[in-house]
Amino acid sequence: MTPTIGCYVHIPFCVRKCAYCDFNSYSGYTDGTIRRYVDALTLEIERAPVQPQAVDTIFFGGGTPTAIPATDEAALLRAVLDRLPVAPDAEITTEANPGTMDVQHLEVLREAGFNRISFGVQSFDSNLLKTLDRIHSADEAKNAVKAARAAGFDNVSIDLMFALPRQTKTQWRDTLDQAMALETEHISLYSLIVEEGTGFYTLRQKGRLPLPDEDTAAEMFQMAIDAAHAGGYEQYEISNFAKPGRACSHNIHYWRNDPYYGFGCGAVGYLDGKRLMNIKSPAKYCETIEEQGDLTYTCEELTAEETMAETMMLGLRLTGEGVDCRRYAEKFGVDPRVKFREDIAKFTKDGLLETVGDSLRLTPHGVFLANEVMMAFV
Repeated sequence: MTPTIGCYVHIPFCVRKCAYCDFNSYSGYTDGTIRRYVDALTLEIERAPVQPQAVDTIFFGGGTPTAIPATDEAALLRAVLDRLPVAPDAEITTEANPGTMDVQHLEVLREAGFNRISFGVQSFDSNLLKTLDRIHSADEAKNAVKAARAAGFDNVSIDLMFALPRQTKTQWRDTLDQAMALETEHISLYSLIVEEGTGFYTLRQKGRLPLPDEDTAAEMFQMAIDAAHAGGYEQYEISNFAKPGRACSHNIHYWRNDPYYGFGCGAVGYLDGKRLMNIKSPAKYCETIEEQGDLTYTCEELTAEETMAETMMLGLRLTGEGVDCRRYAEKFGVDPRVKFREDIAKFTKDGLLETVGDSLRLTPHGVFLANEVMMAFV
């Protein structure tokens, strides 16, 4: 298998910061702020050292990449294509907010080379969308998917969230039904995690965030799995479901612990065994680029043992593929079934892990206890 590499590009701007979001994103920006950031990001890409591997996935995330003009996003993609050795059949994704979309915007992105789009829908319930501080309605989300189809996108993904404040199983079932009716190629289904520093965290600290209990959240997850399977989706990763052949190749790079570039403020790259994060503040990032300074905010050089452990932990998220023991052995010189024999034996006996051919993976029951299993290998 010829080694390949991914590329992540960070756009930090959002129309509104959502109450649950702890990503490196910012609202209240100006056109001048966007212009300066796009220019700085272009310079970072143009100056980047080039790795020998072909780039087979490019992912624009945020923030909301589609919060900037489509022509700017297209120009940034062109900078990547001009600088890096990108495979002709590369998967090129942009995240998008349904509230910032129209056919004309999408047509510019499609013509520029984006061939996959991921909409942050989160819910089809109007009250829950307000709770989440989303700027779109359920109808706008559906219309955004239709607009993407009209613009020529044949690989569309949507994100949904469950275990939300005051969310009932009936509401979740209704959202799942509406999602399945859209027949997108990919669906990501995430349980709400309340992160420190978010609006939801503050509310929870004040006792004003009524969330479903763990048993209800688990039932909602099972409902999602059942609905996705019935809709023809394969659960190829704990939280991700795809029609056959439509798994997100970029994210698979992460779960296989493959290398990837990271461009933009707060972006993380993983190259030559080092995990590097750029300066997080957009203003400081731009200033550093303009002064040709060092963008590094943090740099973590992983030991061989740490890399082996992380590869196990991340690989177990791939519920279909799991950890490919042959690939692991070729990379590290030891079969994980030998290195982690005792832990694997314990979790296999407990019904949480299974071995299928050369694949070590979570069982359907193990998916619900994934954190417990994965952390044992770190």
